[in-house]
Amino acid sequence: MLTRWIRAWLLVMLLATSVPSLLRADERPDHTVVVLLFDGWAPSLVQSIPAPALDRMRKQGAWTHHMLPAFPTISLINQTTISTGCWPEHHGIVTNVFLDPQRGEYDHSHDADWLIGCEHLHQAAERQGVRSAALGWVGRYSTARGDLATHASPERAFAEFPTDQERTDQVVRLLQLPDADRPRLILAYFKGPDGVEHFKGMDSDATRQAAIESDACVGKILDTIAAQPFHDRVTLIVTTDHGMIPVTHDVNISKILLNHKIDAQYRSTGTTSFLYFADRAQVDRAFTELSGYKEFDVVRKDAQPADWHIGTGPRVGDLIISTHPPYFIEDISRWPKWAHWLGTWGPEFLPATFALKATHGYPADTPGVAGIFYAWGAGVAAGHEIESIRAIDIHPTVTHLLRIAPGKPVDGQVAEAFLVPKPD
Repeated sequence: MLTRWIRAWLLVMLLATSVPSLLRADERPDHTVVVLLFDGWAPSLVQSIPAPALDRMRKQGAWTHHMLPAFPTISLINQTTISTGCWPEHHGIVTNVFLDPQRGEYDHSHDADWLIGCEHLHQAAERQGVRSAALGWVGRYSTARGDLATHASPERAFAEFPTDQERTDQVVRLLQLPDADRPRLILAYFKGPDGVEHFKGMDSDATRQAAIESDACVGKILDTIAAQPFHDRVTLIVTTDHGMIPVTHDVNISKILLNHKIDAQYRSTGTTSFLYFADRAQVDRAFTELSGYKEFDVVRKDAQPADWHIGTGPRVGDLIISTHPPYFIEDISRWPKWAHWLGTWGPEFLPATFALKATHGYPADTPGVAGIFYAWGAGVAAGHEIESIRAIDIHPTVTHLLRIAPGKPVDGQVAEAFLVPKPD
């Protein structure tokens, strides 16, 4: 009898120790996910350059050139949407620059304390015992709580960010750490081609070179993953926060408000401007005056299109200006100092010859504002082109691959089309 019990116990132990090897790589508890976000990597750039790294991901993984960002389709709002899996109305970052009646002005901050709800990817991972790294990633720190990831890069101002090549080396070093120290979730922000696109244009040699360098960064990380003994347990995701569209004219919102004697505070960035009124009785007249322009739409806070998802909270302007391509809108404070006089004395629409040549921020269904999304490695279907993915779906897809629960709450869904189908 004792011998029988010993044999049974040995059989149980054998099965228990064999379970990890019987699981698919993406189902093992030590699965690693690496997410690289390149600012402003428009699909048209991928098509205009040699991109061996993305070609490799496309052939061996799943991809789409229709990553659909949240409105306004600009950087901070979409980096936060990707990281939290929530619409802006729920996470609270409703544009790159806005006014909060309690906290004051928000201006491109990465501080997680600005969230009104939801959790960043690294917060959800750390809460569930998964070690994470957040390099230049939005929400990596909190003024009140300190760093929110095991490995959080120290930059606070954008000027402090390293080059993309240096950021690549940081990711490589993390992947080469011993098992006991290596994070299972690595999130890394790259400057990408965004700045060059803005000021040199979509078709410039400098822009194409920036995209080639971005692909080289991806290639180095791909090669690093392939060289690791755990390479079959890693998923790599490469994405962006938005696309890019050529522009020709800046909407001089300061001059327009002055001409119509509209007394409102305004905050503008990309292609939108939020107008905040101390006297709400002035909103109706302002709406009527501004509705006559064909270069932009004026929208009441409580009458937004259903797909905007920015909500009606106090951070959203009483009126929202949304320009049409090829118009964009930036506040006077963003202009060079020598040009500030144009806010009072210049025309209502300024030629952008010496300013931006391309930008983003238009509604998500505008051709050109969608971004790239490539997935490769463990758990990813091979050789699949997918119709689209929403920015809010990236967070729950990453947590699904890590075998952890998504943040609380989350608006997105797991992008099953990118993944290896579950066996019946």
